[in-house]
Amino acid sequence: MNITLKLITILLFGILTQISIAQTKKIQLNLTRDANTFNLNYLELDLRPLSYADNFRGIPQLDSLKFHFIAIDYAQYVYDTYKDNKIDKKRALAYLTKLKIDTLTLSQKKIDQELVVLIGFRKNKQILIADTNKNKDFSDDIKYEYEVNQNSDKTLVINYSPSVYKFEYFENNQIKNFERKFVLVPDKGNVISQKISKEDVPYLSFVKYVDAWVGEVDGYEFYFSDFYGRSQFYVKDKNTNFSKDFVFNDLYKYSFNDTIRINNSNYTIKRKLQMDSLYLNPIKKGSIKRFTIENKIPLDHSFKDLDNSNFILKDVLKDKDFLLLEFWGTWCGPCLKFNPQIKEFYDINEKKLSILGVALDTSNEKVLKYVKNNNVKWQQAFMKLNSRNSFIEQLNITAYPTVVLLDKRGEIKFVGAGDKSSLELIAKIIKK
Repeated sequence: MNITLKLITILLFGILTQISIAQTKKIQLNLTRDANTFNLNYLELDLRPLSYADNFRGIPQLDSLKFHFIAIDYAQYVYDTYKDNKIDKKRALAYLTKLKIDTLTLSQKKIDQELVVLIGFRKNKQILIADTNKNKDFSDDIKYEYEVNQNSDKTLVINYSPSVYKFEYFENNQIKNFERKFVLVPDKGNVISQKISKEDVPYLSFVKYVDAWVGEVDGYEFYFSDFYGRSQFYVKDKNTNFSKDFVFNDLYKYSFNDTIRINNSNYTIKRKLQMDSLYLNPIKKGSIKRFTIENKIPLDHSFKDLDNSNFILKDVLKDKDFLLLEFWGTWCGPCLKFNPQIKEFYDINEKKLSILGVALDTSNEKVLKYVKNNNVKWQQAFMKLNSRNSFIEQLNITAYPTVVLLDKRGEIKFVGAGDKSSLELIAKIIKK
């Protein structure tokens, strides 16, 4: 009898295992270049001044020039260049010590990741060339040319033929080979401008990837804009396009520890290191519902005002056609800069829409003081800064200020960064 029960148990376990395996979805990933992947890659790699000289050839006739570089894993790069005697030992060790990097966790074999870029000026032109084949000769590589002080927006950059950056990356004690398509873009205002000499600032530029690893299943698309195992990724339905506004794209951003909901089923995700495929593993537990474009936010959703009293979205909407949510805080410089713009917008459009400021701050007193001092006329909700809030998580608000436009039914019509461009687009929507 016991033997029979054991056999039945083993048989049932085998059947359940087969069912579980059958439910797991494998998604093929392909490195793709299109308008979606261009807009997705809003985080670019800043070029740094090259700290050593080399015998470069094929340099065009220029009035001035400098050499900069990128490296995917800068800690590994510092370790490798130190071992090659290209940078000072004391400087290298100080950097690794500051970051608490144990060199035993790095690849002991040199990683091929350095990409050297020539940046120069000729009259009113800025010239950028990447030595993609790494032969120290710039005459056989793609040349990017810009007018000085020209805005390098999408319409300009996307038309360039992309360069190809081939590199290695060390992860889980393995060296992996990757390649990415990119364009070079001038950027005098990038994040390292405060850390380098003034004479280097005009040469600052960045590498913008124009591709991403893309896969599809059940009408949904998965986008991986980089290859880091700890990185975030994007999931959207096929009918949605990414915007040049990264705040909108963040609606569809996920982390590897998130539960992904697709067609009423919940999954966890596992990506292969080679970036050729990923697996969706079914799970029973639920997830926080994401609010995206055309989803409805319940109008009975409750908030606390600055006096700690409860109210709901419907109370703020009143008889207006639209409700604009503004996520902000007194600690946020761009939010304070945006305030005069949204005040002017409200004065022009207050017959058609209401505004609800959703203030994330350290105290409601700070918000109340700012609102009074700056004559902010619309309703405010208060949420404690750095505390977990399901409403923020459902909208995946990660940047401030962010604006979200709802119609009278609570349907999301627009999501974007709090800036003049967003207000212009919202004005068009509410006037239709």
